[in-house]
Amino acid sequence: MEASIKCFFILGLLTISAINCVYGAGECPKSTPDAEAMKLIPCATAAQDADAAVPSSCCAQVKKLGQNPKCLCAVMLSNTAKMSGVKPEVALSIPKRCNFADRPVGYKCGAGECPNSTPKAELMKLAPCGSTARDTNAVVSSSCCAQVRNVGQDLKCLCEAMLSNSAKRFGIKPEIALTIPKRCNFADRPVGYQCGGT
Repeated sequence: MEASIKCFFILGLLTISAINCVYGAGECPKSTPDAEAMKLIPCATAAQDADAAVPSSCCAQVKKLGQNPKCLCAVMLSNTAKMSGVKPEVALSIPKRCNFADRPVGYKCGAGECPNSTPKAELMKLAPCGSTARDTNAVVSSSCCAQVRNVGQDLKCLCEAMLSNSAKRFGIKPEIALTIPKRCNFADRPVGYQCGGT
């Protein structure tokens, strides 16, 4: 009885999250990580316990979603997954536990969004944006806009830098920092993009 109540709670939570999501240019084309998480309900126990058997219905859904490893990672790292008790390190073992021969070996979620760099190094490039990333009323300098244009070519890298521990230590407010492209009047800025797909 308790397990079925938990499943209904998770299903309700996933439904509410999916309804409230904004469709942006995220990791899951034409969807959101939270909406995709609803498809993985058969994996709930297997995503929490590494010793639990993985149902065939879970393997089938992971196989479909696993065609896009970045989307699968976004689902496993989403707020919905965290709230439902999913352990990302356990969830990411499901493709292996399903015996998929074509699984991405060595793939790590949430790591390496900044090619040939680190979030901290990319954040340092954005030093001219210091006050601009903390205060919506601060004037955006041309050097800040130039750096955001450079780093912002890769939105996932920019998000990883803005959400990093280094950014927090510098007092960066991601919700303000993500307004900089608009404040720089970039015509080609991504509208509606949300870091982490949430």
